[in-house]
Amino acid sequence: MKYCLLMQGHYAYTMQAVAENIKIDDPAAEFCAYAFSPEAAAYARTGQNTITYTTVLADHELHAQMENEKYDPEYIAYYEKKYGPPYIWQYIYCDRKLMMSIGPKEETTVEIDPLLSHEDLLRAFQVRARAIEAMIEKEKPDVVLFFAIGALGHLIVYHVAKKYGAKVLSVDFSRISNYSALSENYNTLTATEEKYKEFEKLDVETEHHQKAKAFIEHFRSTGSLDLEYMQVATKNNPLKARSMFRPERLLKTFLYLGTLTKNWWRNRNHFLYGETNINPIRFIVHNTRRKWRRWRGVDDILCDPDYTEQYAFFPLHYEPELAILLLSPFYFDQLNLIRYIARSLPATMKLYVKEHPAMIYRRSRRYYKELAKIPNVKLIKHTVKSYDIITHAQLVTTITSSAGWEACLLKKPVITFGNVFYNALPFVRRNKVLEDLPRLVREHIEHFKYDEKALLDFVAAAMATSFPFQYASLWYEKDIAQLRKSFSVQNICAEVKKRVFDLKKQ
Repeated sequence: MKYCLLMQGHYAYTMQAVAENIKIDDPAAEFCAYAFSPEAAAYARTGQNTITYTTVLADHELHAQMENEKYDPEYIAYYEKKYGPPYIWQYIYCDRKLMMSIGPKEETTVEIDPLLSHEDLLRAFQVRARAIEAMIEKEKPDVVLFFAIGALGHLIVYHVAKKYGAKVLSVDFSRISNYSALSENYNTLTATEEKYKEFEKLDVETEHHQKAKAFIEHFRSTGSLDLEYMQVATKNNPLKARSMFRPERLLKTFLYLGTLTKNWWRNRNHFLYGETNINPIRFIVHNTRRKWRRWRGVDDILCDPDYTEQYAFFPLHYEPELAILLLSPFYFDQLNLIRYIARSLPATMKLYVKEHPAMIYRRSRRYYKELAKIPNVKLIKHTVKSYDIITHAQLVTTITSSAGWEACLLKKPVITFGNVFYNALPFVRRNKVLEDLPRLVREHIEHFKYDEKALLDFVAAAMATSFPFQYASLWYEKDIAQLRKSFSVQNICAEVKKRVFDLKKQ
């Protein structure tokens, strides 16, 4: 079997551990790779001696070849016709650096501010597409494995590999504790949907249904999904941060600034996505702005909820992030989407809007003031639990957030604006045409039919097709021996092995 691994930042080490475990089970296995940083590319090529990668493409090296790449509209048309879907703007708009001129972790709201001109954006696509297409044609991988899909190179590999018949697998959150799943489509959890359809036809309870009942009861009584990445966000919540002037925090800041300076100087001429490769001056400016926002506060714009009034709820998303840029490419402007939702509600109903925990003090006061201008919008304080807001809401609207999943578990009507796994539930509505939104809101509020069996079957299906996987903590581990022994890598290797076995049977 031939595997193509997407080696992104520090996850390159996790991918290497996966490759080594696969190689033990299948000594004939071969590997190629697409790397997203000089560190990842160098590690795959010369930094280890256990896996011989037959091809290693490096995203930053391909980007550098743009200078000699002639714009070729015929190639663009050929690619769009062969691979789709149907045009390549979807690829480019999901790339936050190319289209928003920012790194992945800088505080911002999504605003179209392209790094390059129209023609140069197409050349950036072209140079990657030609190389990736050539690699897939040459290597003919049976399996392509992603940890995340959120950049131009990711999407080209995804669509080209699928067209050539490879089994494309991406690790995605099941949003149940620290469980994740392998999906063959980034828009949903494919195995969960398949298992859910099986359970729908059954009139018996499996062991997974028993676990699902316990999970649902636990959430309804505690309000917690026990999500690993949310626990990390809460731990780093600026509301709970200590003073920046404490000696230990100042020391950490200076040490981190030193790391940024070293990395930026070394990589300043490369096209990179990583947080630790940003210009240190830009880092200082952004963090000073954030500290000012924290000191200035937004309490004068926010208010407490009034649970005696009728309201719908919209939780703001963390951004920029693939949850909106990739999974909801035409609804990524949250400010305008909130305007559309607000004008689609009954005239006496409010729309409660609450900030994402990881975005507190990252947005400007101007952003919140624009939201506050909408007549029936209320901005709710950060400290109010979303669980309490959802519990009393008449409707929950969201792009793809976990709040929508929580609302499903709490038997609430949900309208989504993006591709998300819980769209598969019969009582969730996905809005695709904004002009239909007022009608959809009325229909979903007045004729909502909750289905407990469907929810139980769906949660059981998610549990049956998921595995424990500590996504966030893997980022910090570079010890291959430790990674290979970790339950996260062991579980993903076991799941890949199942998919390969299914592939061999076909």
